[in-house]
Amino acid sequence: FRVLGEGPWWQWWFAGSCWHCWHRTVAMPVCGAPDSLYIGREFEKATEDLRGLLQGASESKFDFVVIPLFKRPPPEAPLPNGEEYELEPSTNSDLVLDSKTWSSAVVGSLSEWLVPSHTHTPAQAYQCRRALEKELHWASHLGVYGIMLPAPAPETCQIYAASLGRLLLGGTVTTQLMLRVPLLSSPDQVDGWQTWNNIRLLCDHNPRLHVALELTADLPSSEHELERWFAEPVRAVILPADIFLNNEKGFPVLSKRHKALMMRFFRHRVQVIVQGTESTDADTEASKCLHYIARLFQSKAALTPKEQFELPYHDYLQAPLQPLQDDLEAQTYETFEQDPVKYVQYEEAIFRCFQHKLAAGKGSKAQPLAAIVVGAGRGPLVVAVRKSATKAGVEVRVWAVEKNPNAIITLKHRVKLEGWTNVEVVGEDMRFWSAPQKADLLVSELLGSFGDNELSPECLDGAQRFLASDGVCIPCRYTSYLTPVSSPKLWNDVKNYSSLAHFETAYVVKFHQAFYPTKDVKPCFSFEHPNWALSSNDRYAEIEFTSEVESLVHGFAGYFDCELYDGLSVSINPDSYSEGMFSWFPIYFPLRTPVLIKPGQLLKSHWWRCHNDMKVWYEWVISAPTPGAVHNSGGRSYYIGK
Repeated sequence: FRVLGEGPWWQWWFAGSCWHCWHRTVAMPVCGAPDSLYIGREFEKATEDLRGLLQGASESKFDFVVIPLFKRPPPEAPLPNGEEYELEPSTNSDLVLDSKTWSSAVVGSLSEWLVPSHTHTPAQAYQCRRALEKELHWASHLGVYGIMLPAPAPETCQIYAASLGRLLLGGTVTTQLMLRVPLLSSPDQVDGWQTWNNIRLLCDHNPRLHVALELTADLPSSEHELERWFAEPVRAVILPADIFLNNEKGFPVLSKRHKALMMRFFRHRVQVIVQGTESTDADTEASKCLHYIARLFQSKAALTPKEQFELPYHDYLQAPLQPLQDDLEAQTYETFEQDPVKYVQYEEAIFRCFQHKLAAGKGSKAQPLAAIVVGAGRGPLVVAVRKSATKAGVEVRVWAVEKNPNAIITLKHRVKLEGWTNVEVVGEDMRFWSAPQKADLLVSELLGSFGDNELSPECLDGAQRFLASDGVCIPCRYTSYLTPVSSPKLWNDVKNYSSLAHFETAYVVKFHQAFYPTKDVKPCFSFEHPNWALSSNDRYAEIEFTSEVESLVHGFAGYFDCELYDGLSVSINPDSYSEGMFSWFPIYFPLRTPVLIKPGQLLKSHWWRCHNDMKVWYEWVISAPTPGAVHNSGGRSYYIGK
């Protein structure tokens, strides 16, 4: 703080009245884990005493305000027609607040009359475009925290979007833009998602355009339609006063459906804006609404250990592992070894196998079982084999085959440290190693997010030559699955690479900001082991989906399920998910051009798994409702090296 009287009066006046001082000492966001909730209040009219308005909002515990940045003409005032639009800010100038306050505590809304109408004359349409440009310039000059664009009219989206597109591409705006979108537009109850989607498409999926979703008293009848918004870039949720109900004590609450919707949005880091009214007790009512929203936010269930683990990976594109081509690092091994489900299932599957072998007269000291762990890593499956043998009461010799020289050091250390007297460590590629004897059991965990995308079929086919005729392979079969997905964020992340190759690459992703237009998850490729006939691992599948709601499909989410042995399985297929398992996230196959599908419309896709002497790759294409180009022809962009 400046000492009183030091420097010009306005310098110490604005410094002493800084919003940040009030914000730190009084108005705090609603604390939560992992994120806090920021709640703002929207005012229909700005006041010349903006500092006083901010202080009042802060004392009511609001974190920011939404105010009109321009003097709004009265309803009967004619739209400027012919004369040049003259900017009329709602405040005297930018000096009414310091820059830090503008940038952290104020969201500025633009004039509602800027939205083009089909009744406008060409001159009026031109004035709308010019006014939009000038108002955006002024808002950017102020450096406000966010700019709220007026809601588009469904019938004139094209004109509005064209104006926005020019300004976004022209570098006019550097601040984040939030487009106000009512959930249902009156009077015809037009679906707000359709309006938003039209704007988004017309603006070429510009990632700087966000949504301020205004809830309405009426909600779409289908929950599936509401779920589309969880995939969209919703930056804020606006709560008008008329959607609140009064409980028996007279306090504002939300209906069950509105409440459930907000609880879902809290998982997506939205900010909440409470709309004010012009009533005499507006401040009191707004404060009650704030406290209700705060209590609602803090009633969220705590994250499970699995959810906490997944949090940093939400909607983060990762290249799939290629353990045949690359040597994994210690941190990667350590992460997988912490899975609380996978190795328990493997151990039980191995135990059942040993029981069956024992019943067949094998596993005695005179005739010990032979187990080969291929792709042994740092040894978790070796531990599972040894534990299962002890539990089943059988004798077993174990060969731990691993090509990563760094993991071999760890395996040899564990042999000495943990007394693995029945384990022999082999530092070779399983496909070329010659086993000293036929194995009763072949164990592997070379499964990827799509089941076969870490070349499990090729590896196990190569290793089965040292499996006895009655030998068991764990896993014994696995199937990949697909479903269409809408994810603007992931698609834009791929687009930002500005290369065709990235649209023809599969990514491992923990989907969060995503929507699925159909609940069907359909099988794609299947494999069984042992593959005694050594039949080809190339595959082709034609998969059809029927959309349940209108949606924009950005690609496909891929999963797998796997039977280890005797009905025991591990799965990331949503229909049979192994609860608590986190070793695998789904895989994402992007589309170069998103596909708009209507309710009941057929989405037909085609999938290939191909190979040559050096690599394995996937190709995919959409043939309906609109034919597209085949992705990744010949493995030109993405492949798994042998």
